[in-house]
Amino acid sequence: MKRVFFFIQILFLIALFSGGNRDIEAGNVNMSSLPSQARDQAYYSQLEQSGNRYTKDHVWLKNGDDHIQVGISYFMVSAIGNAIVSISPAKAVDETFVRGELLAEIEGANGRTELHAPCAGVVKGINPMIENPYDMQPNQVWVYKCHLKRDQLGNLMSEQEYAQAIQ
Repeated sequence: MKRVFFFIQILFLIALFSGGNRDIEAGNVNMSSLPSQARDQAYYSQLEQSGNRYTKDHVWLKNGDDHIQVGISYFMVSAIGNAIVSISPAKAVDETFVRGELLAEIEGANGRTELHAPCAGVVKGINPMIENPYDMQPNQVWVYKCHLKRDQLGNLMSEQEYAQAIQ
């Protein structure tokens, strides 16, 4: 019952904050790639240089417009069945989180996983596609847009390093 109530709250927040801003989601808005205060931060620079980055826990990070997208890697999506059935976020917009805290539960066709925070940060948006997770591409499963805290990500892996680590 608690989970259903929480899911209803999330749907309400999504409806409230996503109305009419589909251009931002589609990348049709020309915005600077990083918040001005973050341009000198090493982990933002890493993400900006060469696309996706990964943690050992299969967390997927991607530089977006004035935020970092946080989700699970394609490897984890394939491990839970290649089709996302449901995503239950544990945080709402403007909530803070600490490293290791549960951010979302993600259920696939053959299993489920939990998305834990790679570092401390603040939720700045929730993927509007979590209402219809079947429409998500397996290599683009993200749940949150976040501003991450400085100097907490440690060593992120590039796509090549991550591919070697999961073999």
